[in-house]
Amino acid sequence: MEPSATFPAHQADPLMGDGPATIELAIEGMHCQSCVLLIEETLADDPAVRRVVVDLDSARATVTFAPEGMTADAVCATVTALGYPASPLVPGDPGT
Repeated sequence: MEPSATFPAHQADPLMGDGPATIELAIEGMHCQSCVLLIEETLADDPAVRRVVVDLDSARATVTFAPEGMTADAVCATVTALGYPASPLVPGDPGT
């Protein structure tokens, strides 16, 4: 089995130290609001997830979570397991 990549999670406020982390994702395969709701509800069911916003038009999501209970890798894996391949958007990349 190939080792998984570690995706960056960005601290919501670096001056606050430990706190929620936020990851922005590109999500493939969403076609309707039902797709959005499935992703939002599935992620929101995890107690470590603080906030989920999925945008169908841009095919992106922003997920804020407690890093002690969730990882950026797990966020991507959860969305991908639903049938919507997800990958992190890294700040500063031309596609972001």
